[in-house]
Amino acid sequence: MPVWLAGLVVVLSALLAPPHAYAADDTVHITRIEPYASRDAARVVLYASEAVSFERAEQRGEASRRLFVDLPRAAYEGPPSFELKGLLRRVRIEPAAGKLRVVLELSEPGQHSVFFLPQPFRVVIDVARPADSSAAAAPERSRSRAPSAATGERVVRRIALDPGHGGSESGATGPRGIREKDIVLDIAHRAAPLLARELGISTLLTRDTDDRVALEERVAKANAFGADLFVSIHCNADPSRTARGVISFVLDGSHDRHSVSVLERENAAPSSGADFQRFLEQFDDRLAAARSRTFARLLQRASLASLQPGYTDVIDGGVRGAGFYVLAGARMPAVLFETSFVSNELEGTRLGTAHYRQKLADAIVNAVRAYRAGY
Repeated sequence: MPVWLAGLVVVLSALLAPPHAYAADDTVHITRIEPYASRDAARVVLYASEAVSFERAEQRGEASRRLFVDLPRAAYEGPPSFELKGLLRRVRIEPAAGKLRVVLELSEPGQHSVFFLPQPFRVVIDVARPADSSAAAAPERSRSRAPSAATGERVVRRIALDPGHGGSESGATGPRGIREKDIVLDIAHRAAPLLARELGISTLLTRDTDDRVALEERVAKANAFGADLFVSIHCNADPSRTARGVISFVLDGSHDRHSVSVLERENAAPSSGADFQRFLEQFDDRLAAARSRTFARLLQRASLASLQPGYTDVIDGGVRGAGFYVLAGARMPAVLFETSFVSNELEGTRLGTAHYRQKLADAIVNAVRAYRAGY
């Protein structure tokens, strides 16, 4: 056994490729590597020509600052290393017999996870500083004046708002050419100062201008920011143009017919097949899902409370589950908020007004307020 193996502990093995013997030339090509690094967290995305197996391992002691991800039968011809700053200092790519090794060198020991996104196939490596238990935990401090619906205050110091699409990706288009990317950015710009002024919460916008941000980078930014909540803001659309309502989505596999169409539009990929099902199985964390659903329910209630006084016919589309890539790997409760159907003449016209957008921004702020209060 090679000496370096003595200190390795394999902590995860995910075999995703078809179970047959590979020919010598049956190689998966890593077409590009994209690292996103910051002071407290980082993400490395490996783009593959097809599905590839991966194994994650770490070395004990001082080398616990190193994370190894091995990809059998993989090859790569790009830069051999990436120099970074913050928690992730360097990414090295080391070809070996029958496999490709990706080495992440950290400035200090960190938590890590590895998962994949299908269509196109990507291996995602996340690392982060261990959460400060005093800040990350949700203390259940009883309050005699709190309503019985509240279960205790939660710590919410930071929130990441993610205006969908941007740049060359306009998203859905509504009446008179209004574009989803413009609507959701305006809603985020309205919500952010209110969160700061009314709740004292620091807010990160994953995009602050009309720029394209990759799906993988959006949650990476939220993780790096140390966000306690993540809200990806979108406008819904349906070919029938009759569908209406406000819907909040969380990451799970219980999607219905309409959720499938939303998934395929937002993921820019099919939402079926064995790879997609295995993708969903990676996030079978009931506690994390329950926290996201709690916030999603509060967001739905806050939306109805904010909109109904002026728009009595607003429809509650409820909380639904679906496999949105943009929520994958979030280290905090994460919700995709479909504000209304821009494809519908009535709701699309409303989304084109400052008043309606402000009401949706108010709903986000009030949902955060209720979540922090322990409801």
